[in-house]
Amino acid sequence: MPNPKQWTVLVWMAGDNDLEEYALGDLNELKKVGSTADVDVVAQIDLHRDDHTRRYHVRHGTAAADDVVADLGETNTGDPAVAADFFAWGISTYPARHYLAVLWNHGSGIDEEDVYRRARAIGITVERHVEPAPDRVPRARARTIASRRFRRALFSTTIERAISTRAIAYDDTSRDFLDNLELKRVLATVKQKARRTLDVVGFDACLMSMIEIVYELRPYARFIVGSQEVEPGDGWPYDQVLRALANDPGMSPERLGATIVDRYVASYRKSAVTLACLDTSRVDEAAQAADRLAGALVTAMKQPVEYAAVARSVRSAQHYDLPDFVDVCDFSDQVRQRSRNAKVKSAAGAMIEAVCDAGAGLVRREKHKGDGVARSHGVSVYFPRGEVTVAYDRLAFAKDTRWDEFLKKL
Repeated sequence: MPNPKQWTVLVWMAGDNDLEEYALGDLNELKKVGSTADVDVVAQIDLHRDDHTRRYHVRHGTAAADDVVADLGETNTGDPAVAADFFAWGISTYPARHYLAVLWNHGSGIDEEDVYRRARAIGITVERHVEPAPDRVPRARARTIASRRFRRALFSTTIERAISTRAIAYDDTSRDFLDNLELKRVLATVKQKARRTLDVVGFDACLMSMIEIVYELRPYARFIVGSQEVEPGDGWPYDQVLRALANDPGMSPERLGATIVDRYVASYRKSAVTLACLDTSRVDEAAQAADRLAGALVTAMKQPVEYAAVARSVRSAQHYDLPDFVDVCDFSDQVRQRSRNAKVKSAAGAMIEAVCDAGAGLVRREKHKGDGVARSHGVSVYFPRGEVTVAYDRLAFAKDTRWDEFLKKL
């Protein structure tokens, strides 16, 4: 067997939805650089326009059709086995010293109800190109990703009050998506089959840079790259990232993560954007700091003045297009300033250090652009505007910390 290349980049595009045209555009971006002597680029794309899921060994200077190495027929991107099979196949077929695995699609952090199930329950059909009717909803209007115009009610008989559900890898044909526990199973399967941890897992998707997600996936990825805010439709600038990697194929996983952050934010001039590279080896310390902060807050909030200080901090902290997601460090800084409780102040300072310390924090690289995200630091945490969702207590972060207990006191 020849010596492995330095990197294999694996891009899993769940394009069987309203992002199909963006998937084709990103394939063209990948092809502007393509595979090199030191880097292999492979992709799997499920599109809405036909019943085919294609695997590509992406090359420069060829037609996209010439890069197809397998046609799998119709697949369900909401099936964990489909994603796991692609990544395991790519690692075994294109061995390398390092692997970047990208999950490309809609994203929604930890908020993951099922729009299709709810639609069926009230007799509504969600379809792509239809005229609105009492029993029929156009897909583009039903799935408004993370829109601030809507509240917690996720589906209604009137489209004006409907909000889409959020997870990752939505598949309109199969009426399915991956939730975060299924995503965890995908990466666990890949680690088992490949007998190694992925170097970088990237989410070219919205709202996925959350402490809960990083904590859930910590055994399966060395670094995670994701956005706190909704991503513009163009997503990552794949050609710029691949060009940087082709010019310096020996870069470390952390450097590649930082490069993705830098190139992504620089590629947007007007949109409000965020991206961060997170070190999973440091998320345990961040979770412990969150547990201590939650414990201190639960005790302090028994005093009305402290409860009011926390409530004001939540309301004024940096939030995103889905208001339930709040910047960890901005909230901690605000509660540290407002609280009169010494234990709360100390715990909030420790939280900021564990997450945002430039030398030893969870966030290894963070950039943002735009007035609406000016107080971003790279990682969000869940603050529901209403009841805590049922799915939250399934997450490892909720099980291992007192954060869920703190939320229930708000």
